[in-house]
Amino acid sequence: MIWVLIAAFAAILIGVFVIRPRVGPLFGGDFQGIKTEAFVGPIVTLAVFLTAFVVAQALGTYQRTNQAASQEASAVELLFENAGLLPDQRGRELQAATICYARAVSDLEFPALADGERSPAVDWWAGEFNEQVPTVLDGPGSVVGQIVSLNRQQTEARANRIFEAQPQLPTLTIALMVVAFLGVVMALSSLAVPDMRRRVLLVLVGLLASLLGGTLFIVEQLEEPFSGFIRVKPTAMINAEARMDAAFPGGYPLPCDEQGRPVPTVAADVPAGSVAPGDDPLVVCSAVGFRPMNFPDTSGQTPSGYAGFDVDLIQYIADRIGRTVQIEEQPLPRLTSAVNVGLCDVIASAFTITPGRAESVDFSDPYFDSDLAVLARVGATPPEPGLAGLRGERIGVQTGSNAQEYIDNNRPPRSTVRDFATSDELLAALRSGEIDVAIKPLPAAKFDVSQDPGLVVSSTLGLEQQFAFAVAKGADPALLADINAGIEAARADGTLEELQQRYFPPTTP
Repeated sequence: MIWVLIAAFAAILIGVFVIRPRVGPLFGGDFQGIKTEAFVGPIVTLAVFLTAFVVAQALGTYQRTNQAASQEASAVELLFENAGLLPDQRGRELQAATICYARAVSDLEFPALADGERSPAVDWWAGEFNEQVPTVLDGPGSVVGQIVSLNRQQTEARANRIFEAQPQLPTLTIALMVVAFLGVVMALSSLAVPDMRRRVLLVLVGLLASLLGGTLFIVEQLEEPFSGFIRVKPTAMINAEARMDAAFPGGYPLPCDEQGRPVPTVAADVPAGSVAPGDDPLVVCSAVGFRPMNFPDTSGQTPSGYAGFDVDLIQYIADRIGRTVQIEEQPLPRLTSAVNVGLCDVIASAFTITPGRAESVDFSDPYFDSDLAVLARVGATPPEPGLAGLRGERIGVQTGSNAQEYIDNNRPPRSTVRDFATSDELLAALRSGEIDVAIKPLPAAKFDVSQDPGLVVSSTLGLEQQFAFAVAKGADPALLADINAGIEAARADGTLEELQQRYFPPTTP
């Protein structure tokens, strides 16, 4: 913005002191120039109209942002209160999530929005709401209805707040304002009376430059409501968080720190050995249960309490760098959020490299080439191979998987798509006939067939996909380098080949 002001001031000076002498000789006869008062009036009028329009637009952004922040705080506090009305303390986890959400909004997201970023921690707690709300749907009808409605209001208010954080006034509008303003100033000042005192001109130039610069400064401040001198503050959310914190039972631990960042918790049913000893364990997020890539080790033979291709490979890499492995189970749709909020160091979960995911995480080198497979019941396979054979079929996918993303973007005509939370639920639906086919990564589909003779991989979709590990975006280049070195070492010493032979049957679709 400072360069705009400098350019504006310089342009006016040029118009007054350079162009005027060159334009004057073009006029002959009795023309004596335009009196100062004759062109000051139009300039001021133009400035007033342009200023009023631009400031009104920018002020609207500021007001809408303030309103969205207040609505969000109100929805979160009411969500806390209604969750407290559920019997048998069933809403306690939801209440805890609302406090953590409020802390993360106030301490993390508002500062992040000054740089045009959103907070992964707030994304995490918003996802926690989406998981917690369905667990209370069998509660009292009026309370449940309020909770569902308030969850939707909180989501909409946050979306509006984030949207308004981006400048809404088109750059072209501001550019036209500056050009029009300077154009009139330069044109009229070039026709000013030749003997006008330069002292007067300097005063006039200073006033005009101040007016234009002040207007642009105000517009910038109002258009960026989370930074600068005139900014929206999280006062409403801070007050709501204080009231919720005071009403929350002191003996119940909150799953976040003072700024709302999630803290890892170890569930009571986690297999023995999963919390590895050591001062600096490598915490691994994984959607456990996706055989043969990752699953609980009931034999108790593995250091982490889990086994599978991904788990064994990340254990190999951890051994190379002298760290133990701790598995943090997370649903597939929340793996990216989990690594970005610091619940784990790395994702190891048959994580397919996609452009969308690459915007949020840093991928390692790929360690496995894959494809999407069409898994069906024996005797009920689609009439044609590939995507063409899925017309009119009932298709099942796992929530948050790249299979869901692909089918949503390439849905065959007349087909219906259902998503399931886990791989086991997807397979159960296929076996029972709820769906006609399941779309899964090829290695997992081949494993399912090896375990169930009633299933068959009818075809593949012909996609070139690759699995890789992932770390938070820009967070740990050194760890990423260690992971890449470990993958290369596993490829060189035959570990990758040995894992292939151990976990993948030699069948073909």
